[in-house]
Amino acid sequence: MRHILIANRATVAVHAAQVSRRRGYETTALAATADTQNTHLARADHAVLVTGRGQEQTYDSAEKVLEAVGHSGVDCVYPGYGALAENADFVAGLEAGGVSFVGPSSTALRLAGSKAAAVQAARNIGVAVLPHATARGRAEVDERLAEIGLPAVLKPDFGEGGQGVRIVHSAPDVADALAAGGADTFWYIEKYVPGNRVIGVTLGVDHHGTILPLGERESLLTVDGLKLLEASPVEAVDAVTLAAMRSDAARVAVEFGLRNVMTVEFIAGPERYYFLEVNGRLPLAYRMSEQQTGVDLIDLQFRIAGGEAIDPDSLPVDRSRHCLEARLFVHPQELEDFPDLRSLTRFDLAEVGGITWARSVDPARPMTYELILAQALSTADSRPAAAGLVRKGLEASRVEGLRCYVEELSRRLDELG
Repeated sequence: MRHILIANRATVAVHAAQVSRRRGYETTALAATADTQNTHLARADHAVLVTGRGQEQTYDSAEKVLEAVGHSGVDCVYPGYGALAENADFVAGLEAGGVSFVGPSSTALRLAGSKAAAVQAARNIGVAVLPHATARGRAEVDERLAEIGLPAVLKPDFGEGGQGVRIVHSAPDVADALAAGGADTFWYIEKYVPGNRVIGVTLGVDHHGTILPLGERESLLTVDGLKLLEASPVEAVDAVTLAAMRSDAARVAVEFGLRNVMTVEFIAGPERYYFLEVNGRLPLAYRMSEQQTGVDLIDLQFRIAGGEAIDPDSLPVDRSRHCLEARLFVHPQELEDFPDLRSLTRFDLAEVGGITWARSVDPARPMTYELILAQALSTADSRPAAAGLVRKGLEASRVEGLRCYVEELSRRLDELG
């Protein structure tokens, strides 16, 4: 690992460039031809451009990024978070070319990427899973739903993340979900647990098999399949249950053959918890884990990828400090004309003590690639206090021109504070 391609953009790419420079790596920044004003380019030694419109045709295109790898002469790729970070075909291409990847192997990512295969693997080692099935087409879906019962969750077996999740309570809901997903979609169907809470257990595994605890968080607000608000420490379950989740997460990571940093997600219902899925990449909420451990997670990713043996005692997790992270996602309806979004007319984020913003938006430019305008992270001695800080920051900020869930976040923060 001497020359790193940073295959992402915005704040996570800037962070990766800073870490790479501290570690003495040469860096090449990936950029779309329409995105050359992005802040991460100035932090790298070189740049390589890819053509195309929008995230899917540029930063998330395995074919184009593999071409960029060949052109730039790098020996390692750092993907940050996002679709490319979990693309097994992309990692297989790197492996075939002898290029290192800061993340799991293609085999591990392929297993984690299939919801049905991942759930079966978790079940095989005794981790509780919800009633589930797979199907393609209306007839098969109806047959499986008759066995599982409504309400249920429908989601594509591979890919799409939270935005592909559809909760169905009735036959019309099923029809709408299938129409939105497309005729060829292979569906993963799962029993829906009302009043559930999604809990993510983040951990690392080095190449010596050492499990590294990196903290936990729970989702407090999800809208349109987007996690808008997460919090740590976890309050939805007791300490004994949370410890069992950590143990199960470690067993899942070992069974899947995962290496580097990942998150194992569980659904906590009224009576018990169940395995949900594995995200084999740096979590979007990685700054929360950094608050709990005091460790730079991107630096840790490079250390693991470089073969370093990590002492788990060097990563103590402090669960006494409360963190909240709120995300200003661009509303999906604004993305209908993506990547030709209109510009923000105003984007002023208030500086409030106890809040750090992650942002890379230039309101003077069209919003071509910014799916998240900003992330507000607060720390305090209690959850209500942390919620109050974020609420204060949102109230004093002005974001105009694009809808980004400010009202939904404000209402939920008022409930917490």
